[in-house]
Amino acid sequence: MQKHRLTRLWACVSLVVASGCAQTSDNELYPATLSAQTKQQKVQIEKVISDWFGGTKVTLADDVFTSSSVVTIERREHLDSQGRLIEGRHDKQAYSFTLYKKGTQCLLSNDGTGKKVELDNLECIATEN
Repeated sequence: MQKHRLTRLWACVSLVVASGCAQTSDNELYPATLSAQTKQQKVQIEKVISDWFGGTKVTLADDVFTSSSVVTIERREHLDSQGRLIEGRHDKQAYSFTLYKKGTQCLLSNDGTGKKVELDNLECIATEN
């Protein structure tokens, strides 16, 4: 009888441990890319990044996040009428953003602040880092 209880206890413990591992994998972030995207999805990504810049308009490539999980954005330089830098040099930092997959969600991360936003109606594919 004691052996039967021990077996049942072991089975319960194994089940709890296994379910905990399954939950952990759904909560992990994996770098991701997009298999394809519509114009509306690109606009959604641009809006999230624009909001992080305080509403400044952001223009991204049509294939953003399709070949890489990271995109880097530099602020446009101020040029004079002859195309020369007004300040003489460019010393502004670049900003990077990473697309992640977490379970079934696609998350866009502002790498500078660590903030993450869930993107609606996007299908991400986890990539190996």
